[in-house]
Amino acid sequence: MYKIALICENGASTGLCAQKMIAAAKTMGVDAEIASYSVTQTDNLVKNMDILLIGPQLSYRLEALKSSYLEQAGKFAAVNPMDFGMMDGARILKDAVALIEKNS
Repeated sequence: MYKIALICENGASTGLCAQKMIAAAKTMGVDAEIASYSVTQTDNLVKNMDILLIGPQLSYRLEALKSSYLEQAGKFAAVNPMDFGMMDGARILKDAVALIEKNS
């Protein structure tokens, strides 16, 4: 099972994206636990998640997050802004799974 966290300022704007990804996972037969969270929860998430996807509105913080969690830096990735804007849950899920597989 893939454990995927979508991170934004308060966990709200990524909520719809998480729902689209959950629907895509069911359609694609991907066993995944997907939810959105506030960036303030990163400390608790980084150890338990396979990947932490940073929403476009926080992409400017990606390198700072990687620097703060050097041992888990490979778990952080920015969501493609176009895919996020289109709420393309399938594409975001495919990209996340590919990154998880690459880093494991």
